[in-house]
Amino acid sequence: MIYYLFSCLLILSIFSILIIIKGPTIWDRLIGLNIFSAKIILLILLFAILYDLPYLIDIALVYTLLGFIGIIFISRFVKGKGKF
Repeated sequence: MIYYLFSCLLILSIFSILIIIKGPTIWDRLIGLNIFSAKIILLILLFAILYDLPYLIDIALVYTLLGFIGIIFISRFVKGKGKF
């Protein structure tokens, strides 16, 4: 069952990479990056549950915070047309 979830998340990650590459606007690419980051976080959490590695939950939490801050900074940069 867990391996089925791994494979589904990997396939969905490939689709989000396609959104990042082919997105017609920068906002579509940012949403694709956000979706990809969420899928990676879910993969880390599933891996932590499957192999009973609790430190991976901390890594997933840090990755979540960095992804959120990164998306906010990139969107502010794009909205301000290159000015912070």
